[in-house]
Amino acid sequence: MEDGTNVSFGADGSPDWEGAYLAGRMPWDKGEAAPPLVTYLEGAGEVRGRVLVPGCGLGHDVRVLASHGAEEVVGLDISETAVAKATALERSGNERYVLGDLFDLEDEMRGHFDWVFEHTCFCAIDPSLRAEYVEAVYGALKPGGKILGVFFLDPYDDEHQPGQGPPHGATVEEIEELFGARFEPVEGWVPRVAYEEREGREWGAVFRRKD
Repeated sequence: MEDGTNVSFGADGSPDWEGAYLAGRMPWDKGEAAPPLVTYLEGAGEVRGRVLVPGCGLGHDVRVLASHGAEEVVGLDISETAVAKATALERSGNERYVLGDLFDLEDEMRGHFDWVFEHTCFCAIDPSLRAEYVEAVYGALKPGGKILGVFFLDPYDDEHQPGQGPPHGATVEEIEELFGARFEPVEGWVPRVAYEEREGREWGAVFRRKD
């Protein structure tokens, strides 16, 4: 499947993202920002203030957010090579890239952001970490901050089944339940424009942090 990662795993069982970037084995990288994000920004949606993009990879989503008026966009990734490659690409606005872990944010990033944009991080982590992910996003946002997500519902085919991955799929109901502990729903939709082969397999949503 085109969206499969084919990443190797370290001794602790976690995916070796740095090894994948070093080897240039990045089938998840499409060379452009997520089409549902572009559609949202070019429509009625506005993402302003300070924005965090966890699992930013080469920064395509970061750059399109920066080009649409965000005050500051921080791309965060645990791969040193991904951060270096993203930093080397042409800038679109006030963006920067940081080597770091969403689950262990530096103090300066806690409560710092108006928005978090989720695209590839949620589906890349083990599903057992999803409640922890929600807490991490909550902690990164200011009071009243929002998360805009493009969630991968169905990454499966004959070769890639539930329980395998990453990527890991989710249901709308699961996402709503997970975020409902810390966030209130603002809107949700099935994106009308997507990467090839993802049509109808993603879900867009905005949640606002409860305070």
